[in-house]
Amino acid sequence: MRRIGTAAFILLTLLPVVASAQEDDSGTNPTSFTFDFRMFLETQSLPGDNSFMSYTFEYRAPISSRVASRLRVRSATLTRSTPNGTSSISGLGDVDARLLYLPVVRSNFALATGLEAAFNTASQPELGSGHTTLGPQVFIVLFNPLGAGTVFAPAYQYVFSVGDSDTRSDVSRSQIDLFFVWLAGNKKHWGVFDPQIVFDHESGQEFGLIEAEIGQMMFGATSSYIRPGVGIGGDRPYDWNIEVGFKVIWR
Repeated sequence: MRRIGTAAFILLTLLPVVASAQEDDSGTNPTSFTFDFRMFLETQSLPGDNSFMSYTFEYRAPISSRVASRLRVRSATLTRSTPNGTSSISGLGDVDARLLYLPVVRSNFALATGLEAAFNTASQPELGSGHTTLGPQVFIVLFNPLGAGTVFAPAYQYVFSVGDSDTRSDVSRSQIDLFFVWLAGNKKHWGVFDPQIVFDHESGQEFGLIEAEIGQMMFGATSSYIRPGVGIGGDRPYDWNIEVGFKVIWR
């Protein structure tokens, strides 16, 4: 927790720095394809006084004006409570990649489709899903539905495992994401409200996740943000989480 507090303090200290960029370099518009490097730290409070922490490095790049790619590589640490104290497992987590395509783009809305693949690359079984999965997705992006600078992007994704695992149940779940963004008129401050609903078809579990983000440009096209969240329902995978991150965008 000390490392989380330190990271949050550093990022929040940097937030008031005034940015000079007047373009939208917030990285919050899902249809704005730019070169983008992000790194973020997330911790999750798991049931039973356990915790999961991950450091993620993310790179996004446009392939064309309608197609973009994303790659994420992460390290992870799982900390468990035991009768004798705590024990931790650290290593490489699952690597994931995504292709996103915009078949329709209009002045007030856009349609996006994509395919996300998560690869079973975790160095320890506890640090990943134990499966390689595919996740086709589709979402509609509405521009300025509640005034200038707002974006609403409801999305649906179905995630399923490829191949069998001797130790893990197959993956089959539906995810509904209601992503809402407010960007200030000066394009230097933003807020995100992101409720999600997950239906696990294998286990029959259902749960919700709610996350909120505040961020601000720092200098040039760099920005930082903090994103806390909570799990909802008896089947929730974690009680709460918090993510702090840093982004650099260029064209």
